[in-house]
Amino acid sequence: MTPFQNARTSPTPLARLTGGAGTMAAILLATAIGLAAQAPAQTPRPVPGDPPIPAGELEVLKVQGNVWMIAGAGGNIAAQVGEQGVVLVDTGAAGVSDRVLAALRTITDRPIRYIINTSVAPQRVGGNAVIAALPGGSLAGAERGAIISVIAQENVYAKMSRTGPDGQPLYPVAAWPSDGYYAPQRGLIFNGEAIDIIHVPGAFSDGDSLVYFRGSNVLVSGNVFTTTHFPLVNRSEGGTFAGSLEALNRMLDITVPDDLAEGGTYVVPGYGRISDEADLVEYRDMATIVRDRLRKLVTTERMTLAQVKEAHPLLGWEGRYGRPEWTVDMFIEAVFDEFAPAPARPAGRR
Repeated sequence: MTPFQNARTSPTPLARLTGGAGTMAAILLATAIGLAAQAPAQTPRPVPGDPPIPAGELEVLKVQGNVWMIAGAGGNIAAQVGEQGVVLVDTGAAGVSDRVLAALRTITDRPIRYIINTSVAPQRVGGNAVIAALPGGSLAGAERGAIISVIAQENVYAKMSRTGPDGQPLYPVAAWPSDGYYAPQRGLIFNGEAIDIIHVPGAFSDGDSLVYFRGSNVLVSGNVFTTTHFPLVNRSEGGTFAGSLEALNRMLDITVPDDLAEGGTYVVPGYGRISDEADLVEYRDMATIVRDRLRKLVTTERMTLAQVKEAHPLLGWEGRYGRPEWTVDMFIEAVFDEFAPAPARPAGRR
């Protein structure tokens, strides 16, 4: 038995409610929140790219084929919808699960069957505990079938199951992935569509996954690609700038443009608008140029971190991709050590 099996506690029966006029959907949500609260948890550390969450209803957009995008939950969420149910790619930040479920109910009343987490970032897994605990994955008010399977790369499980300084888990057990994969790629067929889950190591973190819906021709990137930020690199979780660039090139291996380089494969980014291959190429080229500038300044000219910041190697993109939660200086500080020469070894040592 792998450590992913039986990682979550089994759902308990619905509590008996008396009085009031609440709908069954509200009852199920209240039950899920109660289950999520059974295990204590600390507040996860903020990570690069955490934006403020707007108030009000979440925006629901049809991408193409069977895939929809839900925006405004802390990070973009993708949902594949069909007769068999729903595959949810990421669950948003903690505290907005009721809004995520309300948004899903505008699309379908089919149950959620799978959750795929693209990384360990709180805005990707923050809603796991509530949504994964829905009895039968139901959105419509009746239990239908087994509990939701939460799929993620094995490093996501390892990080979510860590304990903090006080010995308490960073995330409640109900939020942990129940179905981990460790191979370079994982596949499944759901709603008659082949789905590829592709590990891109050392990008935002060491547990990033791309999710490609083949029939719909939609690629979901998680934090690997955004239209709003410089590449998100969380060094404390195994992320690297080099790995981010490799992941962008891996995405370009998948995407195919339509007529006049427009349309074709659509990309649901971690943040920002729905994109196509032309948008992805533009972003990859920006990242490549930034890498070359930093390599010249740090490796060739041996500039210090302060000197590199003064040289403005991100000039031309600072206004477009700089954000209060992921500033130009924060990005440079995160990736500087990748270009700095390794310290010389003492003579006589190997």
